[in-house]
Amino acid sequence: MSKKFQFDDEFDDDFSNNSKEYVEENSNDKSEFGDDAFDNVFDFNQEEEDTMTKRKKKKKFQWHWWYYLFIIILVLCLAFGIYIIIKSNNNGPVYGDRCEGLVSVSKDLITSTEETIEQKYDSITDLELSIECRTLHVDIQFSEGMDAEEAKDIAEETVQTLDDLVGESKEEGNTYSNLFGTIDGETQYEVNVYMTSENSDEFPIYGTKNVQNDEFSYTTASVTDEESAQKALDTLEDDESEE
Repeated sequence: MSKKFQFDDEFDDDFSNNSKEYVEENSNDKSEFGDDAFDNVFDFNQEEEDTMTKRKKKKKFQWHWWYYLFIIILVLCLAFGIYIIIKSNNNGPVYGDRCEGLVSVSKDLITSTEETIEQKYDSITDLELSIECRTLHVDIQFSEGMDAEEAKDIAEETVQTLDDLVGESKEEGNTYSNLFGTIDGETQYEVNVYMTSENSDEFPIYGTKNVQNDEFSYTTASVTDEESAQKALDTLEDDESEE
């Protein structure tokens, strides 16, 4: 069989035509290395990156021994704070064992005492009783120009009224009961009195009663010993003149 002779130009034209047809047929198709393949590679890389990120996060939250030490110290601090709150009295200072062995004086008795005295004396503009550990505080504000001696009598009557309401036993001859002395070997309450009145040279007046005494002692704003005060002033003047 004889071979068909073909010129090179005809071969090139056939090849070009076939190539164009192939391109046109496959121009709308995605090859195996097209967009789908690229998307798959991108998804794979994203998964790898997410995995590495998760591993790094896990490493960041590793526990160390000093974490446990910090938690232990924090728990001890909280426990100590709770202990301080329990041991504190009347939301004031921490007294520890100093307040043990005291006879309890209820708030109702304190309120009743305040109301009784305020209703009895019009000269009182404000009266407040409070207890802090082993001390009864009596704060009285009188009207303007109050007499000092009368104020002292009212202060002592206030303490006696509370004393009677509590009802502790009293030694013969004493004005105040053992509530302001000693009970079963335990010392009880001392008393501090603070009294004020405007336009009075003797106020403010401070009064105290120790558990060992049955009487009050007072300190007034006025000078009780004029002669001693004058000697003190003379001494100061002599020292200044020598300088």
